[in-house]
Amino acid sequence: QMMSLLRVAGQPVAGRNPVSKRPSRRKQVPIRSRASAASAVASAVASDEPLAKLKGVELKRATDGQTVEAASIVPSSGRVVVPFLTQFADFDSWELAQKLVDDIPELDANGVTLVAVGIGSVEAAKEFSRRTNFPLDRLYADETAAAYQALDFAPGFGRDGGELGWIGEKFPFVNGYAKLLVMCAGIGSPGTLGVVFGGYVGSKYRDPIFREGSNYDNPTIRKLMDATLGGGYQRPFELATLRLTNMTEILSNWEDLAPADDNLLVQRGGSLVFQDGACVFRHNDAGILGYCPEERLVTKALSDDPAAPPDAVATLHAAAADRGADVDDLYASISAMEKAKKGDRRVNGEELNGKWRLVYTSGTKKVAANLNRAGFGGSYFPLPAVQSFDVAAGRIRNGIYLGPVKFFFDGPFVWREKLSMLEFTFTRVSLGLGSLGPWSFDIDDGKWDAVKAAEQSASEGQGKVEKGKASKPGANPFFKFVYTDDKCIAARGRGGGLAMWAREGEPETDAH
Repeated sequence: QMMSLLRVAGQPVAGRNPVSKRPSRRKQVPIRSRASAASAVASAVASDEPLAKLKGVELKRATDGQTVEAASIVPSSGRVVVPFLTQFADFDSWELAQKLVDDIPELDANGVTLVAVGIGSVEAAKEFSRRTNFPLDRLYADETAAAYQALDFAPGFGRDGGELGWIGEKFPFVNGYAKLLVMCAGIGSPGTLGVVFGGYVGSKYRDPIFREGSNYDNPTIRKLMDATLGGGYQRPFELATLRLTNMTEILSNWEDLAPADDNLLVQRGGSLVFQDGACVFRHNDAGILGYCPEERLVTKALSDDPAAPPDAVATLHAAAADRGADVDDLYASISAMEKAKKGDRRVNGEELNGKWRLVYTSGTKKVAANLNRAGFGGSYFPLPAVQSFDVAAGRIRNGIYLGPVKFFFDGPFVWREKLSMLEFTFTRVSLGLGSLGPWSFDIDDGKWDAVKAAEQSASEGQGKVEKGKASKPGANPFFKFVYTDDKCIAARGRGGGLAMWAREGEPETDAH
């Protein structure tokens, strides 16, 4: 039975839904009527550099193989969306192209031109178009990825300029297939494993993948999932099923789709939005499956000002409510709050009191350093992690809750008002299983007395604390908060990453 379902899932996309009828959820406002205003607003941040870099770079038109200059595919006036897909046998290219097919009618109705570039031959582009339903007359082939190099897109693992780029020079026998496998394992490919994992667990905050009338609908799988898992959200294994479908079809037609140079298998792409020839939005793919989400790309293309920064507070509130904010916008919003002058920040230690669900993290310093540069803005936290701050008792609890399993830490904290810093330690670890437990064990390392001594001295005005008995701020784990209100809080941790939590209720710690 499972094999029969997989065979159904593996049907060619072109044979399933040749016409997209997905209803629009966006405001229908013609772009042409607002183009001049948008251009004026975006002029301070818009850049003509990408288009200038494409001058002299050659592409081939997929319809007839005619050579054209890459810069010529972007008109000098109007709004244009250009996804630079990865190679034509790549999961990224298939997913993004399949989804964008559903958006073409809306983009056209709003005066937005959509064209795409992919890596490979004209013949591969034609096969790609036939199997994904992406219109051939909107597609261009880049046989050598020259446009990608000109635009400084990530070259991929083991290639010059990429992660461990010296491999190509010192070990030339390592081919593109080996490098691709390494990236599929998440090495040199930020965010890949998290996105893959998300395809299996689904999300109650996202729309279903298989929708009636969509370009990539699979009616048999959709009806089975509706009957067994319900509808109205992205079901477990739903996105993974789409990827399995694509993988089956790609591998069955590999010779027709893959580029001649196997080193281009790992070349990453990106997505750009142009207004009157100037780039007003850009996303660089960080790694495999790191393409700009279709919903974000189309929303930017249809917005009044694609270059405008997000409304920081509204973005945090959307993320807290239903994870409705894009992670790149969320990272940018928290970063902007952090960069604001201290007097302009909204941080109130009393507002930390409560139980908070971890919503988003950007990772460690190493990951955070690559965020905007790479186009990887962290991720929504996939597990139910909850943190409680009991301000009156000065106690913190941090726990993971998976069904009946409860695993949490308790300990004290101090609030350093001038630094907007909450410094803490854990002195007890507990494990519970349903109604059993919790079983607790003390883990006090004895260092917290020095922290309290320093805090007491500072608060009571006793001057310098004797060396060896005091602890400087930040010697223990801490959060430096950049925003607090009754809906969410955001901070940077000692490890260098950013995090955001959504309020769930009153605090739960060992103080009660």
